Amino acid sequence: MAELEAEVFLLGQWKNFEEMEDNLSLPELEAILDAARKKEYSRNKFAAALKGVNLDEELEEESHFERAEARGKARLAGISVDQLEFEELGFGLEPEEEE
Repeated sequence: MAELEAEVFLLGQWKNFEEMEDNLSLPELEAILDAARKKEYSRNKFAAALKGVNLDEELEEESHFERAEARGKARLAGISVDQLEFEELGFGLEPEEEE
C-alpha cells in the first residue's frame, strides 16, 4: 500500500501523504496509478516511435521466443506443450480413453 501511495504522490497533486490519504479511497488510488502508468507508457511509446522502435513489437517478439522455447522443451521431453505447461504448474494430464 505504501508503495502505491508513494508512486501516486510523485505525481505532485498533493501537499503531503495525509492529504492524499484523506481524499482518496483505495480504488481511486489504483485508478490514478493505472492512468499514470498508461500515460507514461504512451509517452515512451511515442518517443520510441520517433526513433523507429515499436515497443509493442518487442513485446510480441518476446512472447514468440517464449512459445518457441516451450515447444523446444516439450519436444525434448517427448510431450505436448500443453502437457509441459500443466506439469510446470504441478498438474498431470491423463490421456483420453478411446471408445
